[in-house]
Amino acid sequence: MSSLTNLHATTAVNSLLRNMLPGSSLVNTDKKRSKRDKGSKAQMIDHNLKKRTAIQERNVQKIKRKEKKVLRKKIAGKKEDQEKIEQKVKLAILRKHQESGNLTDNEKRYLDKLMKRNIKNLKTWDLEEEDELLDLQSKILANTDTSSKARKTKSRKQKKKDFKEKLSTITVDHRYQSLTPGLAPVGASDEEDSEEEDY
Repeated sequence: MSSLTNLHATTAVNSLLRNMLPGSSLVNTDKKRSKRDKGSKAQMIDHNLKKRTAIQERNVQKIKRKEKKVLRKKIAGKKEDQEKIEQKVKLAILRKHQESGNLTDNEKRYLDKLMKRNIKNLKTWDLEEEDELLDLQSKILANTDTSSKARKTKSRKQKKKDFKEKLSTITVDHRYQSLTPGLAPVGASDEEDSEEEDY
């Protein structure tokens, strides 16, 4: 295979890799030739700047998407707040009308629907609350079981530690510090015993 054919194949593979897998390493057949074929330093700088601007444009698009998402959340929150305020104002007007006895048929129907909906919500909330209460009870029981186990192991460890401390204070005899229990004095050597046996 000629070097020109090899060069064409390499450039084709490199362009395919560049298009399909951006950021992947390119294939270099001959380093000297590839440096020569890249062009001047100005062309390399221009190529690198183009790559950098493309990456920056992608980042700008991501930032814009995030900003739009935050803006949508703010708008939705403002709409909810506005609806709550309108609902409170409407209920205040209906209360005034009810106290004065000037309720229209539409207002009466609206109040009846609202009362039924609130009663229904309360009933479902009670059921959900019971389920949540049972879940909470089971979690609390599980936590108390593990915490009581932890307390038991901690108290066991503390008892062992206290016992070892008491034992160490009892075994140390302050009157005869150089003696060890069941053994010869610390400073004595076995040579004295062996000399006596030789005679």
